[in-house]
Amino acid sequence: MKIKVVIDEKSGVCGGVSRAIRMIEDKMNSVGTDNIYVNGELLHNRLEMERLMDCGLKVEEDVQKIKEGIIFVRTHGVAKKILENAVQNDNEVIDATCPKVSKSQNIIEEYFNKDYQIIIVGKENHPEVQGLLGFCNYEGICVMKESDINRIDLKKRSLIIAQTTVATSLFERFINMISEKIKDLEIAMTICPFVEKREEELIQFAKEYSVIIFIGGKNSSNTKVMFEKLSQYNVRSYLIENRNEIDYSWFRENDVVGISGSASTPIWQIKEIKNVIVEYFKNK
Repeated sequence: MKIKVVIDEKSGVCGGVSRAIRMIEDKMNSVGTDNIYVNGELLHNRLEMERLMDCGLKVEEDVQKIKEGIIFVRTHGVAKKILENAVQNDNEVIDATCPKVSKSQNIIEEYFNKDYQIIIVGKENHPEVQGLLGFCNYEGICVMKESDINRIDLKKRSLIIAQTTVATSLFERFINMISEKIKDLEIAMTICPFVEKREEELIQFAKEYSVIIFIGGKNSSNTKVMFEKLSQYNVRSYLIENRNEIDYSWFRENDVVGISGSASTPIWQIKEIKNVIVEYFKNK
């Protein structure tokens, strides 16, 4: 069967993820891998995490268990208290938090110290949001659906801020709803510009190909947001995490297949999927 496979030239990991991977690889190359940890998944990509662990990186979410080691803070960030505990155990702490997330943490801490109510548009159990909550003594209110507004004190001056990977449309909807109810409302626009730009690029990419194969971690919010958006513009869009999830019945004669990925999907994974599909159909 004749098909053509094209990689999205704008795909690959975002700057924050690339920075964190580079920091860890540089450290392992310079001091070895005997005692290098990250407090949970560095990024939401299982295969890339497995690659880093094969290189020697260790994962330990409970930093209290780590003593006299080197701890990398995951890209999603963590609460200040966790960092303090790590230092108390004589660890070297290296902050690989995405700079965009660090900016959100600083904003939240600033407004919380001025007695503002903190409203976070995002998933409460997401690692980034848990880290953000740690900068307001876990007193922030997380909202993801309209009924969550009922938990907000509408008489208190407030700051509304977003998890960096939520859809812009969702954040804007909450701004509109809450600004009608709270007179003294500050707005922090912290959605990652990479995510916003990629959304537009993926819509265009989805329109140009017969089939879209989108690669990303199933536990990645960015993957979910991006895939939901592009699949609105191409009904033959499929989300996979690895090569074993490819279903070759998805493809038809003369299809032009576009392959892309989320902000936490390295280019090596995207190239691997292309090669697997090309090889499969080579003699079909």
